Amino acid sequence: MPGLAIEVLGSGKKRWRYRRQIPRTRIIATLFGGLYPAVTIAAAREWADGLNQQVEAGIDPREVTRNERRRAEMTVAKAHGLYMVAVREGRSSRAKRPNKPRTIKEKLEIYDRDIAPKLAKANIYEVTERDLIRLVEAKGRKAKIRANRLAAELKVFFGWAASLRGLEVGLETDPSLRLGDLRFPETARSRKLDLEEIRWFLLAVVEEERDFQRGMLLWLLTAARISEVVQARSAELAGEVWTIPENRAKNSCAHSIALGPWGRSLMLTNHEWVFPAPRADGPRNNSVWYKARDRVRARMEELAGHAIERFTPHDFRRTARSNTKRLKVDFETAEAMLNHVKKGMERTYDRYEMEEEKRAWFITWEREVAKIAVEAGVAETLGVPDYDAETRAKSYAINFSLPKRAGAHPAFDVRPLEARAVPVLAVTRAEIVFAREPGRPSLSEPVDLPPG
Repeated sequence: MPGLAIEVLGSGKKRWRYRRQIPRTRIIATLFGGLYPAVTIAAAREWADGLNQQVEAGIDPREVTRNERRRAEMTVAKAHGLYMVAVREGRSSRAKRPNKPRTIKEKLEIYDRDIAPKLAKANIYEVTERDLIRLVEAKGRKAKIRANRLAAELKVFFGWAASLRGLEVGLETDPSLRLGDLRFPETARSRKLDLEEIRWFLLAVVEEERDFQRGMLLWLLTAARISEVVQARSAELAGEVWTIPENRAKNSCAHSIALGPWGRSLMLTNHEWVFPAPRADGPRNNSVWYKARDRVRARMEELAGHAIERFTPHDFRRTARSNTKRLKVDFETAEAMLNHVKKGMERTYDRYEMEEEKRAWFITWEREVAKIAVEAGVAETLGVPDYDAETRAKSYAINFSLPKRAGAHPAFDVRPLEARAVPVLAVTRAEIVFAREPGRPSLSEPVDLPPG
């Protein structure tokens, strides 16, 4: 048998050795096949015969052995670890860009909750389509939407392992190829809070701890996503503008929100995080906010005297957006307020950011919610500012009287505007012109007013 020999070790033990050069190369392959006589001559010849077939075909049998060992060790858990490295580096999809922390977290949650308990120890090359179908169907019996998310993640993971992007795994066939056919029906959420529910919400949130109160009010006032609000940093607030950086925005586009006086007061803190966790260095996690939501909803039901349909933090975005037409806001401004990206060629060529239009909307919406709080009698408790105080302090009334005889000048009296007065001047200098008789020069009397 070419290449097969018995090698006597220094200890006196004998082992089988295979040594042969790969044809048309300078590579000499050496392998060991166990001790003699534990491995019989017949077994050793059968082993060497298989190696000879590989060598004569120009294949290095050592590489075959390494690949077999690697395949035997390639569990779903190990393959998923390689996949997550690709996810972080932007090699997991054709988009070829790094995924956001939120996306990475969601992928890990799906794996830890739904995939690992059943498949982590399985060899990935032995996972079949039937295994994945059973996994998705079992999830669908309890949570249909999560089953859809699971199927989508399985398709991405196994698709990567079977693509050139996943050569580290080198899956020959993709068992998830048809999982899209298992998609369960989903009804798009349409929940929004009407004005009466907003009133109940404001009444119910009064009893929450101040941090939860601040955060939940900001969900309503800013129409931002829950992660964007609860993970906000103090450094993101500059004057009256809160800017959500691109690495925290869902669409990777930075989003500026012009806050009114109420919103600014809710964002102010002396901590690095706007909503710091009480016992850890970082923001509060999402779970505590959902518990706070549940408490508020329970109080709303007590106030309403009937059940309140479940709502999520995201439904506050829909609530704000649904009020834009009622408040005479155009479509483009309403979309910019939610940080929705423009579509098609408009996205490429129209780079106007609509900051002034967004500013006007956010102030209008804040005042609308503040008015509901005033009517509900909780404005002071919730820290709603007196929007008219500044206007009253800077408003003035002008009284003047016409002359009763020829040659006399008009009389002017400038004083702070009384509470019963209505006119508000928005200028710092006024000029009143009185026409005398036709054909004669007019009398012009400038009046300097204090700033404001």
